[in-house]
Amino acid sequence: MSGGAQRVLHYYARYLEHPSGVTDSLNHWAEASLAAGDDVSILAATPNGGDRNEFALNGVVRTIAHWGKGRGTWIPTGLLRELRRGDLLVLHEGWVLSNVVAGAIARLRKAEVVVMPHGVYEKQIIEHQRDVLGIRARMERWLLRQASAVHVFYAGEQEVVKRFEPSVTRFITVPNGTMPVADDALWTGTGDYFLWIGRFDLFHKGIDNLLEYWARLPQPRPNLRLVGPDFQSGRAAAEALVLKLGLAESVHIRGRVTGAEKDELLAECLAYVHPSRWESCSIMLLEAAAAGVPSLISDSIHAAGELVPRNVLRSVDFTDITVDGKATLDSVSRNRELAASARDWAATEARWPQVGTHMVEAHTALGLRKQGGSRR
Repeated sequence: MSGGAQRVLHYYARYLEHPSGVTDSLNHWAEASLAAGDDVSILAATPNGGDRNEFALNGVVRTIAHWGKGRGTWIPTGLLRELRRGDLLVLHEGWVLSNVVAGAIARLRKAEVVVMPHGVYEKQIIEHQRDVLGIRARMERWLLRQASAVHVFYAGEQEVVKRFEPSVTRFITVPNGTMPVADDALWTGTGDYFLWIGRFDLFHKGIDNLLEYWARLPQPRPNLRLVGPDFQSGRAAAEALVLKLGLAESVHIRGRVTGAEKDELLAECLAYVHPSRWESCSIMLLEAAAAGVPSLISDSIHAAGELVPRNVLRSVDFTDITVDGKATLDSVSRNRELAASARDWAATEARWPQVGTHMVEAHTALGLRKQGGSRR
């Protein structure tokens, strides 16, 4: 890149450990900066056991020196050589010492810092932190106070951050975006099942709430497929709950799917269901919208407040026993009007190039960029 290009460095120590929603999001934000003409790097630690992120962004990823033995103790000493005055450092996620130290190094080097928490300040996450003396929370609050801005995905997440650290006032509010979907992968609704795809984190992803909701449905219950990688034995816990609730005939659980198999599952489902207790900005939900899949989501996640009024999806409280569960599912099942609305939204304002432009404009408006950012 030319000497006048804005240097943008994304730091996520665990980037090379495995692919995730965070790494997918990070890749796209990095691509948005590249499209603006920036000099972009993704900085990470060398993972124990080697690189396991097969979706790492080619050409911009570099490992830097870290002191420590893993996520809990890593200190990014290599940032001392990397950062310069006027750089823009984006810190992903939180609750790790490495981000706090990175923020301190950025301050020393007079670089701008944007914290992109990816939802880690939700109260359920804070409540489950092992932080007996409150030291970790104090470090996180210090980092937020030092940051040039905090990048959240929906307006509702601003309040989440301010509840944790009230002094934060400078926000970038731009959500993750969508990618084009091939015509042969667009939703048809020809199957006989509702679908959930995600990580089997029973509590966070609200799988227990969804299964209890399913158990309240009248017989014969519709088919539900739960698909995704295991997480801390969550899949076994889900299978046990299916048996306990007497759902073995209607609920079917399987492991991770990718590629054409995943596209086919999405394309043929009656509708996509997303019962998370909390969610920053689900990549899977955006993939469903891009494919034109009608979706039903938990009303407790930020996307509900923004996208339900725009007829992009529907929402429900999966824990409300007074809800007519069958009628709610019927309202999204093979709902072609809702599908068309979701697809139109995903194909226009929600596309990554459009979203990336908004991000660059937000950086510029806050004075975080020293050069460039005008190329389209």
